[in-house]
Amino acid sequence: MGHRVAFLEKSFEKMDAKLDLLIGEVMRIKESMPELRADASRDISQLRADISKDFLGAREDMSYLKGRIEGTATVEALGQFVGHVKTLPSAESFGELRGRVDSLPTTAKLASLLGLAVAAIGIINNWPLVKSFIFGS
Repeated sequence: MGHRVAFLEKSFEKMDAKLDLLIGEVMRIKESMPELRADASRDISQLRADISKDFLGAREDMSYLKGRIEGTATVEALGQFVGHVKTLPSAESFGELRGRVDSLPTTAKLASLLGLAVAAIGIINNWPLVKSFIFGS
């Protein structure tokens, strides 16, 4: 039994040393707590200042954009634009126009007509020569 008691006392001595070490660490942390709180407080204050600055900058940007939008287009101007769009020809009208454009003469047709017109003008301008050539007078 004495051997067991000696073993337990030795174990408690090791545990006492470890507890003393843990208590020392906790005390060191407890002593540094005000410094940690001050650092955290400074960091939070700086963060608040940065957020406030960014918020004010964003607010100024939004005010600028709002002014640009209000100065650019009003509801009345947009209404006029919609009115102009409604007066444009319909798709059906564009289809009719396309049919008309497709029925226009092609380049070959135009060249042929131009050639005929030039020939007719040449014949008219040289009618006496043509008449004598054909009828032999």
